[in-house]
Amino acid sequence: MTVQILSRFSDLLYDRPFPTRLGVFADGVEMALNHNPGDPGLYFADSTSGSGRGLIKVGPTFVGSTAPNLTPTGYTTLSKGESWLDTASTKIFKVYDGSTWQATNAVASVSSGKPSNPINGQLHYDFAIPRLFIYLTSSASWVAI
Repeated sequence: MTVQILSRFSDLLYDRPFPTRLGVFADGVEMALNHNPGDPGLYFADSTSGSGRGLIKVGPTFVGSTAPNLTPTGYTTLSKGESWLDTASTKIFKVYDGSTWQATNAVASVSSGKPSNPINGQLHYDFAIPRLFIYLTSSASWVAI
């Protein structure tokens, strides 16, 4: 059996293809590649028919202080399961769940002073004091452990 593979490519930052423009055939699938070093990725459409078709990104974890695809050139939607290493404060690994970015609660950091963008349950060792703290969203504060 022959499998047909078609491809599209771009080097524009945040240029994601529109999934309705990517073909899904009985004997193959069309893929798109963005090779811009700022947010590279391989993309294909899911098997949903019509305008509800979603885009799936296969590619490296985005690393930066702002979310990927923040100023899109092409398709504006993120892919469910897409990952981002947020470097805005401490390095926090986040995964897109289809509607929002979800951060893991297993985040720990070490520095003098406390991170400016903590998440609930984050542990931080402040070596200027020195002491271990946990951030609690309910009180919006760092609590000594």
